[in-house]
Amino acid sequence: MQTFENIGITGFCEEKSHNPDKQFLLFNMYLHLSAAPPNEWKDFFSESRRLPRAQLWRKAWIEGDTLVVYCQPEELQQEIEELKEDLSVANQQYRQLQTLRIQRRRLQEQVEQEEACERSLIRQLAQQLRF
Repeated sequence: MQTFENIGITGFCEEKSHNPDKQFLLFNMYLHLSAAPPNEWKDFFSESRRLPRAQLWRKAWIEGDTLVVYCQPEELQQEIEELKEDLSVANQQYRQLQTLRIQRRRLQEQVEQEEACERSLIRQLAQQLRF
C-alpha cells in the first residue's frame, strides 16, 4: 500500500469559479487540492462538514481534485480557514483507516502462515502413517 500524503488546498481556481444562479450572490468557488482524494477520504470530509460549527455555514464538496465552496466571494478566506480544519480531520481519519487496514492485513497474513504450518504438519503426519 502506498503511503498517504495529506490532502490540502493548494490554490484558487479562477477559471472554474462562477455564479451558478444569478438571482443569488453565492458563487461556486473552486479550490485546487494537492490530490484527488479517495472515496473514503471524501466520506470523512463530508461527515466533518455535516454539523455546522459557525453561525454562517456554507456548503462545500469535492469534485475530482478540487474543493467547491458555495459562498460569497468576500467570505472565501474565512471559509478556507474552516475548511482547513475539515481537511485535517479527514486526513487524520483516513490515516487511521489505513493503519487499521494494515493491521488487519498483517493479522490475516499471520493467520494464513499459521494455517499453512498446520497443513504442513498434517501433511507430514499423513506421509508417515502406515496402514
